[in-house]
Amino acid sequence: MPDMDILYTVNEFPNLSESFVINELYELEQRGHNVSVFSFARSGEEVTHEEIDELDISIHYGDQPSFTLFPELFSRSILNSTVLHQAAFIDNPLHHAYYLYLGKQIIEAVEEEGGIDLIHAHFAASNRLACTYAAAYHEIPCTVTAHAYELFSPSNMKRLQRVCARFDHVITPSKYNKRYLSEKIGVDTEMTVVPATTNVDKFEPSDDCVSGRIFTVARLVEKKGHKYAIDAVAELIDQGYDVEYHIVGTGEREDFLRERVRERGIDDHVKFLGHVSDERLKSELHEAELFVLPCVIASDGDRDVAPVALKEAMATQTACVSTSISAIPELITDGHDGVLVEPNDSAALADALSTLLNNPSRRKEIAANGRETVETKFDISQAVDELVSVFQSCIRSHGDHGTKSVDSD
Repeated sequence: MPDMDILYTVNEFPNLSESFVINELYELEQRGHNVSVFSFARSGEEVTHEEIDELDISIHYGDQPSFTLFPELFSRSILNSTVLHQAAFIDNPLHHAYYLYLGKQIIEAVEEEGGIDLIHAHFAASNRLACTYAAAYHEIPCTVTAHAYELFSPSNMKRLQRVCARFDHVITPSKYNKRYLSEKIGVDTEMTVVPATTNVDKFEPSDDCVSGRIFTVARLVEKKGHKYAIDAVAELIDQGYDVEYHIVGTGEREDFLRERVRERGIDDHVKFLGHVSDERLKSELHEAELFVLPCVIASDGDRDVAPVALKEAMATQTACVSTSISAIPELITDGHDGVLVEPNDSAALADALSTLLNNPSRRKEIAANGRETVETKFDISQAVDELVSVFQSCIRSHGDHGTKSVDSD
């Protein structure tokens, strides 16, 4: 099959916490595929990835809803039998109207591109129905990657099932996600596991770390488990270890976490670095003796699956300590290429960290195995091989059978 024309749809572009999207776009473009982006909103982030600067793609931005929205719903794009047949009514009429309006904008983006072979959405949130409306209008396939927050803390599981049913194919980043969607949500759309990955070659193996440096890269949100890492670092300091903890990321829990550091009396040992450049990130990874990401299941059910940050740390040959939730055991084999502890347990985390700090040869062995794991199982080239196969199959199937038929609700 010749090179494809693919439109990616995302909430914001670029988004540093969604490096997996940037990695996919970059790899697809490097392979000669024509990729473009429809972003529901503009990103306010200033620090970017190197790959973004090298991308030569068009980006379309959606308009936010306003009182002028409703006349737009009477356009030829919306008052179209194929689109209306595809439409899945959402319980909030205003949301439903907005998704139709977004669909109109995506339809127009496809036309501006001179035609598209396939629309791919990241995250199976309700507003991604807009992508299926545009795909139905242009009679092309539409796929989605179902990640985390929209699966594990949905406001309505039946709605999630209905959203997934509107896509030709659902991609999941782990076997855990696939089982969850099938068994818990009741999704029967065809699914394929394609891990969210990184470009391993971008990260050189570490060879000169700073003694006692512990490092985390993650948004400052509950499911990342920073609280337990801070408490574990405090326990290590109480035991006499000379450690320094660096945290890259921003988020809603920053004030809470800074207060936690003050309460534990370890202000001189913890640095919040916010967003950093790619060069600073690689420098921090190289200097770290240990990478820690003590993921937990958040109070609303949200959870990480197999974070790309862990894969990037493993790629730099930095020994990783994480937890045994969700799909992290699909990435890390405890005791071989990382160490896993039970979630919500700062004492177990401190014990795992101290064991590796006390045993440099063991730490280096685990770090080397981690690099080998991501090289052989989680490099972006392998993931995009699988992604391209799914896209091409959907395009062929759509061409053979025409626009898929979807029962109306």
